[in-house]
Amino acid sequence: MSRLVIRPNASLSVEHACVFFAGMCMVSFGIAGILAWQGFWMVLPFAGLEMAALAAGLWWGMRDNAYREVISVADDMVRVEAGRHQPERRWEFQRAWTQVRLEPGPYVTSPSRLWLGSHGQGCVLGQCLTDEERAAVASRLRRWLRGAAMGRQVTIGEDG
Repeated sequence: MSRLVIRPNASLSVEHACVFFAGMCMVSFGIAGILAWQGFWMVLPFAGLEMAALAAGLWWGMRDNAYREVISVADDMVRVEAGRHQPERRWEFQRAWTQVRLEPGPYVTSPSRLWLGSHGQGCVLGQCLTDEERAAVASRLRRWLRGAAMGRQVTIGEDG
């Protein structure tokens, strides 16, 4: 069986996000504390709101880092599982009937669309990838569906 894991680049780790947030809190609350000491105490609640908004933005951005698409190609089946931390959606296709389509976007600047499926049922893959990476994934999946390179695991979309 061959397995392909697609994931976002996730260039900001959780540890670095925490260090960044702590640094921003020190700067913001430091300035707000100095201003409050000088009598401008109304700055403190706004500094708190600002840091709450920053925390919410970091959390929203970091939650997508856990997203994965796992494509498993076995002797007779193709299985796709997608979700954060655990599979939230699953698709299964008979390998002999599975098609891989790489379609251009509706506009010149739109990203391409990688579709995997059979008999009109399918799923769109690799929305976190660049057009070049999607083309490479499509080529690899086509080779695997023809029977080449079985027994490997590949991860696409990470540093390294």
